[in-house]
Amino acid sequence: MRSILPFAVLALCAGCSTVSAVRDAWTWDATSKQERSRAFSSPQDMAALTNRLADLQLQRNEIRSRISGEPDIDVRQGLYAQLHRVGRELSPLERELAAAAPAR
Repeated sequence: MRSILPFAVLALCAGCSTVSAVRDAWTWDATSKQERSRAFSSPQDMAALTNRLADLQLQRNEIRSRISGEPDIDVRQGLYAQLHRVGRELSPLERELAAAAPAR
C-alpha cells in the first residue's frame, strides 16, 4: 500500500502539469498552441524573402566550395564558422517560406 501512494501522487501531478488552470483542461488542444506563420501582405514581401533566401544559399555554396579546396585546417575552421553563421540565418527563412507556401 505504501508503494502505491507515491505513484498515485505522481500520476495526479503529471496529469495536472499540462494545463495552466483547471478550467483550461476541458478546452486544451496541443495543436492550437502552434505558432502561426505570418501572412505576406504583398507579392513584394514574398519576393524579398525569396531573394534573401537565394543570396544566403549562394553564400553557403561559395563557403562550401572554399572549404573543399582549402588545405589549411585553421582557415577551414574559420570557414566552418562562417558556414554556421549563414546556416543559422538561412534556416528560419527556409521555415518561414515553407510555412507561407501553402498559404499562397
